[in-house]
Amino acid sequence: MPFVIRKVEPRFLCRGHVPSGAAAQELPVGAELEAVANGALTGSLKQLASLLTIAEDIFAELTRELTAVAERSAQVRRRLDKVEERLVTVDPKKVPVL
Repeated sequence: MPFVIRKVEPRFLCRGHVPSGAAAQELPVGAELEAVANGALTGSLKQLASLLTIAEDIFAELTRELTAVAERSAQVRRRLDKVEERLVTVDPKKVPVL
């Protein structure tokens, strides 16, 4: 089973948006449908906002990792340049072979 790192909330968009009790009896006909539609739209906006923050976290993490890779690559490049400089100064005929 995969390990959940991030979670998009709310999971269920249309639950719990129908008015109940005495307030529901005073509402005009069709108000329940409008309440459910407004609740679903609100839930979808909350879900998109949650998704946006998760995407921002993912891209920030990627940026950190890619920056670390770039720094390591630059370090390897500097080390290779030093080795190339040493190889230019070495005469292969004067180096003893063991």
